[in-house]
Amino acid sequence: MTSLQDRSTLELLYFTALPMNFFTPDRLEKIKALVHGDKPFIFDDGDIRTLHFDERVVQSAMRLSAPDELVIPYTQAMTGFLLFNPAPIHILVIGLGGGSLVKYCYRHLPSARMTVLESNADVIALRDKFMIPADDERLQVLHKDAALYLKEMAADSVDVILLDGFDANGASTELCSFTFLQDCQRVLHNQGALVMNMADDGDTITSMLTQGQILFGGRHIWWLKTKDGNSHIAVAVKTGEDNSNDALLREQAVSMCEKFALDLVYPKSIE
Repeated sequence: MTSLQDRSTLELLYFTALPMNFFTPDRLEKIKALVHGDKPFIFDDGDIRTLHFDERVVQSAMRLSAPDELVIPYTQAMTGFLLFNPAPIHILVIGLGGGSLVKYCYRHLPSARMTVLESNADVIALRDKFMIPADDERLQVLHKDAALYLKEMAADSVDVILLDGFDANGASTELCSFTFLQDCQRVLHNQGALVMNMADDGDTITSMLTQGQILFGGRHIWWLKTKDGNSHIAVAVKTGEDNSNDALLREQAVSMCEKFALDLVYPKSIE
């Protein structure tokens, strides 16, 4: 999810790899005309298809000519989990949206199995419009509440969690809670990675980082920001009591910043 924030049309910032003039007054008026309560809807403009709940926020974006391409920079950055685990067996994705991360992982990680949790049936109903592969032995898209589902999951059963769960009102308070992040940590394998999209909402960032530091330790969580936008991401690695790989984890965090044009917000330095 990437937002336009509360700015006039002329002050709208460029948050994505969409055309620089994508959020023109003309397009905004067309998008407004499609708003129907809090129902998700699609807006097409040339080669770009976007997912919205309203005219203020782009939930997902896809190029019709290259549906597996990661268009929005924060989704590109979230694939940085591959620096920590280049060959995951089981990936848990929380929040389907337009399926950008799902399609990328499905195409580029043929040995990985994915479980996708989406609480909004109307979002799932649009999966074909975003060319998301059908369910098979490698992919399951489930209409489930993520917090309830994780409570029933076995410990140490997931290699990577990609947390990108937003609705018409933004980030779910439940998905930022200590209890939920504790369940995320519990289901991760040792050395497993949790990658969280925190968007650009200060309350979400504060909540996720505060809880994450308690659960994963300050040395094993990083707060990153895209250089060319206001998207914020946190990466946390489960290490338990084993700190023997701290140096390697620091190197991987630095590599993630360099590879995906990210600024390191926390910790300020990695030494």
